[in-house]
Amino acid sequence: MSVRLLESQMLRGDHFPVIAFFNAISDDDFVKVIQHLSTGAGYGINAVDCTFPNDLDPDDEPFEGVMFALHDEEVIIDYHTFYYYLEQTCNMYIKNFPDQEENINRILKKIVEKYNLENKY
Repeated sequence: MSVRLLESQMLRGDHFPVIAFFNAISDDDFVKVIQHLSTGAGYGINAVDCTFPNDLDPDDEPFEGVMFALHDEEVIIDYHTFYYYLEQTCNMYIKNFPDQEENINRILKKIVEKYNLENKY
C-alpha cells in the first residue's frame, strides 16, 4: 500500500477521514475501488468508510455530498471537494502505475460528468 495523500494536502483540518480512506486503498484494488466510487456507491476498508447518499437506509439521516468516516469521526464533503481528493490520489497512483493512466482518466471523466463538475475542473 502506498501513501497517496498527505495531511498537508488537506483542505480543512477535519478532512483526515478522507485522507485515511484514500490511503487505505491497496494498489491491487485501487482501480476497482475508484471504478466503484464512480458509480455513486460507497466503499469500506477496515475502519474507514466512504458513503454516498444512495447508500443510506430509509431511516438514516440524509445528507448532500460524500461522507467519510474513520472509526467514530465523520465528515461530509461536497462533490467538488471529493473530486479534489480523488484527483490528487489518482495522480499519485498514476506516477506509480503509468500504464493505468488512460483507465484512471476515463473513470475521472465519468465522475466529472456524473456530478456536473466540468465548470470547475
